[in-house]
Amino acid sequence: MAEPQDGPPAALFRFFERLPRQGPGSAALTAAIFERVRPRLPAGPVVADMGCGSGAAGLVLARLLAGESLLDDQGARVHGVDIHPPFLRAFEAAAAEAGLAGRIDTRCASMLETGWPDGCLDLVWSEGAVFTVGFDAALVEFARLLKSGGVTVISEATWFQDPARAPAELRAFWHANYAGMRTVAGNLAAAEAQGWRFLHAERLADAVWESAFYAPMERLIAALRAAGETDLLAIAAESEREIALFRRHSAFYGYVYYALERD
Repeated sequence: MAEPQDGPPAALFRFFERLPRQGPGSAALTAAIFERVRPRLPAGPVVADMGCGSGAAGLVLARLLAGESLLDDQGARVHGVDIHPPFLRAFEAAAAEAGLAGRIDTRCASMLETGWPDGCLDLVWSEGAVFTVGFDAALVEFARLLKSGGVTVISEATWFQDPARAPAELRAFWHANYAGMRTVAGNLAAAEAQGWRFLHAERLADAVWESAFYAPMERLIAALRAAGETDLLAIAAESEREIALFRRHSAFYGYVYYALERD
């Protein structure tokens, strides 16, 4: 999950290209939280999925919005943004297979450097990706891009307890991988200090981590070892360490979905 300052290594991208989703989450939870914020959105909202990866969340949003029309009657679109072109190609291919090719488009860019003008979006969605730029920096940029009253939904790695009470091995792991990780209260205070209005927060269940993210990852790791793909084995070993830490210490941390409204 870590992203070094000089950018992720190519092997890390190749590893995650082979997974159905690039971070913890589920289609069911994406849909449920979208339906929770949907009443605050206009008809045919303009939506961006920041750090979209291969489109696990963006496809759900596109499917839910497929029946909503814009002024040109082309239907609401989801704009997928990611820095890795193979992820975007996978998103496009999956959308075409699902009959949603006309409902999405993609842009290869950092979520902080999309080139979009101020106030052009109604909803900014980002699952498991803002850690690459920082929670606060993402909120600054998302506020710029959103219209007044626009909504963002972000899933973010979060401490559930005071990290000082966490086991040393867990503190060391997250200090190395995401030193800026905060508690729910810390994230909400940071958002409110920027003028965001809190709408909803929801913890991602441990069972979803296991079924939708870690189970496919363990199958991939077994396949890599069987095939002798030595260039990816270091990443596989680090991923196994992450899985083991989660299974021992998930009471201390996990992902939280934050729904916030631009004031």
